[in-house]
Amino acid sequence: MTDQSTVTAQPTKRWSVMIPAHNCADYLAETLPEVVSQLGARPDAEIVVVDDGSTDDPESVVRALGHEQVRYSPNPSRLGAIGTFNRCLELADGELVHILHGDDLVLPGFYEAMEAALADTPALGAMCRTQYIDGDSSPHGTSRRYRHGTGVWPQALESFAVSNRVRAPSIVVRSGAYAEFGGFRTDLPHAADWEAWTRLAANGPIVFVDEVLAAYRRHAASDTAARVKTGDNIRERVTAIKLISQYIPADRRASTIRRALVYSSVYATRTSAQLARRGSWPAARTQAREAVRCLMQIPGGLRSMPSENGADASPVNGKTVDGAAGSPLHHAGDHDSMPSERGAGAA
Repeated sequence: MTDQSTVTAQPTKRWSVMIPAHNCADYLAETLPEVVSQLGARPDAEIVVVDDGSTDDPESVVRALGHEQVRYSPNPSRLGAIGTFNRCLELADGELVHILHGDDLVLPGFYEAMEAALADTPALGAMCRTQYIDGDSSPHGTSRRYRHGTGVWPQALESFAVSNRVRAPSIVVRSGAYAEFGGFRTDLPHAADWEAWTRLAANGPIVFVDEVLAAYRRHAASDTAARVKTGDNIRERVTAIKLISQYIPADRRASTIRRALVYSSVYATRTSAQLARRGSWPAARTQAREAVRCLMQIPGGLRSMPSENGADASPVNGKTVDGAAGSPLHHAGDHDSMPSERGAGAA
């Protein structure tokens, strides 16, 4: 596996809220107040803004809104998204680590609920439901409920291996889990978080917190559109699927790969249809081509797709694909987008 930076020292605090930022000072001004409100007065918590070469002066935001309870730590050089996430882990001094991107939000009660969810359990991490917001912070729906009530999610590994079900602001991970199982792979620039969450789920329980406690922002300052035009968004998914499938037991690996590839094909098809409706024909054709390529890579072909509980395992029946409504271009953001796809908010 590609070398990963991890938490190495014994933590001396309960919480580390690590906020990677790159040219998102305006959004950071929205992010900080709620974090400070919830944890700023706790001596066992640290809040750190890790700046990856911003030109919009996030340090002034920290000075103005941090109330001397937020530390500003610029990278020594431009590290990019994944390098900055790993540096967050290196700097973290807390038992519970929350990597909160500079353009995302926590909602009231986040830290209390996540801490309670991880009390008296060997779970490696906990994730909550997420509200989707736009560049103006207007809400646009919420993420799916994966189980009713808060508790260990037994199907987390199988679900993560099919698509990225974790929105970045929604997950808290024990520093010991990062130390033992590694941080973010530097060879997966657009899928490092997806691979990391699946690796964690393969090594221990994940708690699902059945409350909407974080907000994940979608906005125009994103490189997603460029990757859609070239088809890189789908090709990167396929690369990640092949790596992530290694965490699935051998007897279920082929069926998991099939489900993930069909999911990717359906997503690409929906994206193609939306692009066509907008008149973006070159990009629509590219997505349609990648959809076909996904199907061609299915082990054993489509006829080998297994049934689950007697039902058709095709993702269009709602069992292997989240039934999130909304734009297909943003459907990847609902369940599969990577942090580095959002240029203004992620490092």
